[in-house]
Amino acid sequence: MTDTLELKQRLLAEFSTREQLLNGSRETPLHILRQDAMNRFDELGFPTIRHEEWKYANIMPALLIPFSSAQPSNLTSDEVCNFYLEGIEANILVFVNGYFAPEHSKFISSEVMMSNFEASLKTPIENSRFAKISGYKNESFTALNTALSNDGAWISIPDGVILTNPIHILMITDSREYSPILHPRHTIHCGDRSEATIIYSSHTIGENSGFTNSVSEISVGQNAKLHQYIIQNDSDLSYAVNSSYVHQERNSTYSVVTVSLSGKFVRNNHTSKLAGENSVANFYGLVIGGSKQLIDNHTLADHSVPHCQSNELYKYILDDRSTGVFNGKIIVRPDAQKTNAYQSNKTILLSDTATINTKPQLEIFADDVKCSHGATSGQLDEESLFYLRSRGIPADKARALLLHAFASDVLNHIAIAPLRDSLDKSIATRLHDESEIALLVE
Repeated sequence: MTDTLELKQRLLAEFSTREQLLNGSRETPLHILRQDAMNRFDELGFPTIRHEEWKYANIMPALLIPFSSAQPSNLTSDEVCNFYLEGIEANILVFVNGYFAPEHSKFISSEVMMSNFEASLKTPIENSRFAKISGYKNESFTALNTALSNDGAWISIPDGVILTNPIHILMITDSREYSPILHPRHTIHCGDRSEATIIYSSHTIGENSGFTNSVSEISVGQNAKLHQYIIQNDSDLSYAVNSSYVHQERNSTYSVVTVSLSGKFVRNNHTSKLAGENSVANFYGLVIGGSKQLIDNHTLADHSVPHCQSNELYKYILDDRSTGVFNGKIIVRPDAQKTNAYQSNKTILLSDTATINTKPQLEIFADDVKCSHGATSGQLDEESLFYLRSRGIPADKARALLLHAFASDVLNHIAIAPLRDSLDKSIATRLHDESEIALLVE
């Protein structure tokens, strides 16, 4: 606990040091908001397992690591290109230790405005929008990010633009020399009638631990569509708390697929406020857990107006001593009549020591709605294995076929074929079975 308090005090001291360097800028609305966020973090402290929302995700061991504030790192082109997406012609925004790396980035879609968060804050409009979608009053890590964030991706898609090339936000943590803690802030605006695909991937270089506390604020305009694919493939010593806040207008569609392949501790918070009629929110997630990993997905579909729909499907494949957590909440406000909301969590446990904690929640304050939720967990179906083996398929390939079929319900929501195929191979590798890799490549 003493070490935990020490980290908190160092973060408070970092904010104070930054504040002293602002000179005349200390009285601006932006800094006053940041100051309020830091005060709120000071009041809240870090969450413990006594907090209901963190009951199964103990972050305390991570906070005992002597993390230091992340500093820019000069990676070579060869080091960065290892993380580019093969076979995909994309706009690329590269961030190393949370700092924008323009020398490694690439912009091919001139119709879209892309920059970094630090530069965007110099404009009055972005200043006024900051922290309007994400709330920090009740979320400790969001408050901390709001106070200390200094860079991240800024993307603005004008009205009516249909983006043909995806945007790849590539996050690289360099932990070769120390254990960095970083607070990236991403802002995405989708104008009315626009459509775009954004890929977010995270990776770690080095043998030390890293801690990423990221916040994304996403607005989806009327009749707009945003597809987001999140690939989490950090090191086995990395820790991450990722919070996404989405605001949807009338007739909008927001779809996110989150694939968690690695990381010692991963907490994903996905919140979507369906604020315009006939809007749709789709949350899909696939977790491949092994060793002593903990991967926690918290979702909130907030239905505040009538005639909206949300769909959630999260699947977990857990091995060794890994732990999975799924907490899905659906809120239907009193005025949100004619709501359709569906939620499902399914888990395969490959070992007797793997654990899943699932908590579906419905809070319904309207009477004319259709809402459902379900959760299942168990081992691979022995009858299905026997059936495949009786058809001459070896045990390892039969197992691979069943696991791949289980995962495909989520992966099929990824419309970019090269990305989907690459994830197929990565999942096989993550399951430590070369025969599965050969099968999936075929």
